[in-house]
Amino acid sequence: MESKFSKIENREEWQSLLDRALFKTFFHNLKWEEFLESQFKWLKFERYLYKDQALLSLARVGDKLVSHPFCEYGGPLPLKEGISLKQFQDDLLSEFKDRIKISFHPQILKFFEGDTDGGKSERVSYFLEGQSDFKKSVRYEIKKAEEQGVQVKECENEGELESFYQIYLKSAKKHKVPAYPISFFKYFLESADSKVTLASFKDRIIAGSAFLFYDNFVHYFQNAADEGYKKTGANYLILQKEIQSKGDKIFDFGGTRRGSSLEVFKKAWGTKEHPILEISNCPAGSGLKKSKLRSIYGVLPVFLIKRLSPYLLKQKI
Repeated sequence: MESKFSKIENREEWQSLLDRALFKTFFHNLKWEEFLESQFKWLKFERYLYKDQALLSLARVGDKLVSHPFCEYGGPLPLKEGISLKQFQDDLLSEFKDRIKISFHPQILKFFEGDTDGGKSERVSYFLEGQSDFKKSVRYEIKKAEEQGVQVKECENEGELESFYQIYLKSAKKHKVPAYPISFFKYFLESADSKVTLASFKDRIIAGSAFLFYDNFVHYFQNAADEGYKKTGANYLILQKEIQSKGDKIFDFGGTRRGSSLEVFKKAWGTKEHPILEISNCPAGSGLKKSKLRSIYGVLPVFLIKRLSPYLLKQKI
C-alpha cells in the first residue's frame, strides 16, 4: 500500500514547505531542530509531508518518535484547512508502527475536523487572551515586588545569563527535574524570536524566565527563582511586565499536568484552559518517572545535576 507520509530529506525543500504552513511554533524552526541535533547525539529528526495536507517533524530517540521534544507541543503543521483528524490518526498509527507520540498545539486543532475529545492528554495549556483579570493573590504579589524595589529587565549578556543559570540548576534540583544545558538559554538570548527576562533585588539577580515568540503567541517557557528571595514576588513581576507588553498576542502559560499546584497558579492570572490533544501508541508513564536516579536527584550536588541532566532528558522523552 502506498505511503501517506512522504519523507523529506532535502533541507531547502523542507524549509519551503515550512514557509507554507498555516501555523507553526518556535520549536518547528529548522535552526532550532538542527541546534538540538548538535546538542544531543542520541536525537535525530525525521520530516514528512502528509498527503500535501500537513507537515510532520518527528524526533527519533532510540525506538521512539516524538513531536516535538522538550516542549508541550508538536505537529502536525497544517498546509490547508479541514483536515480529517480521524483519517490522520488512522494513517499515522498505520504508517508508524513503532512507538510514537504526537502532541497538538491547541491552535492547530482549528485546521482539523472531527472529534478531539478522545485523545486529550493529562496535560492542559492555559492561555491569556485580551485584557488580563488577575486574582487578588496575584495583584498582591505584584504590588509586594514593586514596593520592595524588585527590578525587571531583559538579559543583556552571558554574565547575567550565567547568574540566572545557577539559580535554574538549583531549582531543577529542588523539583527533581532534569535541567536544560546553558546552551539552550544562550540560544534564547541570541535568537530574535525569544528572550530571557531577569528580576534583580539590590543589584542581585534573583529570578528569570525565558519567553518564546511565534505566530500570535508569547510562550512562557522556563522560569526559576532563588529560594532565598522567593517572598519578593519576583516571578510575578516578570510575568506582569511581559503580559503588559504582549499587545494583542495570546499569552501562553504552557502545559501543566491536571491537578498540579501550577494549575492553581496559572488559573489565578485569569487564563482559559485549552486541552492538549495527544495521539500515541506508547505505554503510559515515562522512563524518567521510574528512574532510581531521579529518586536521589534532590540530594545530588549541583555540578552533578548539570552533568547528569542530558541523560535524564533522554529518559524524559
